[in-house]
Amino acid sequence: MSQRIKDTFSGYFKEVIYGGIDGIVTTFAVVAGFAGASLSSNEAAQISFLVVMLFGLANLFADAASMGLGNFLSVRSEKDLYKMIRDTEKNQLQKNPHTEKERTSRILIEKGFSAEDAATLAEIYLNNQQYWLDFIMQHEKEMTDPRGENEIFTGLATFLSFMSFGAIPLLPFMFQESGDAGSAFLLSSIGTFFALVTLGLLKWKVIGANFLASLFEVVAVGGTAAVLAYYVGTFFAL
Repeated sequence: MSQRIKDTFSGYFKEVIYGGIDGIVTTFAVVAGFAGASLSSNEAAQISFLVVMLFGLANLFADAASMGLGNFLSVRSEKDLYKMIRDTEKNQLQKNPHTEKERTSRILIEKGFSAEDAATLAEIYLNNQQYWLDFIMQHEKEMTDPRGENEIFTGLATFLSFMSFGAIPLLPFMFQESGDAGSAFLLSSIGTFFALVTLGLLKWKVIGANFLASLFEVVAVGGTAAVLAYYVGTFFAL
């Protein structure tokens, strides 16, 4: 993975992991529901592969769109809120620079500077209002700057990750219209496991963290959710 691609991917890494795991678990829950219903001796409860595929795909598209749009709105709202608070602080700096300077000095003292050094730094900040605003937003308001985030790409990354990984548990049902439910579920479970392993490898490759820790964390979290989905699905057994 080239450095440029790695940097671009790392910018949307959270969306890829979050969307991928949610997509896997969401569609695996549909498969688990089918597996649970297939255990029933009641013929009315027997669900065809085609129904599972159609319901799973409809659920996949709907949830992926919901997550993508939700992430889009979340980032946009965060940016709007940040801008509003930053504009308010900017007005305060212009109207009451002495008061803001004292507040900045107190923050610097809390960060470990001496009173003299804190006063000197606060005085220097007066000469660079943009940096001063950045300091206030980060250290007083404790808000990260979301202005560099692209809400369109963020939502799209979530949508595509959800769709890509979420389709994997459905693959055994997409390539056949009938067959043994147990075999299809086994293949779906294996596919789900390898999808989680792939996400773990992506995390390791992008972040550069410990290999086993990265792999175990993603597989353990996603696997736990998938197992819970399966047991909920068995409630459909009559």
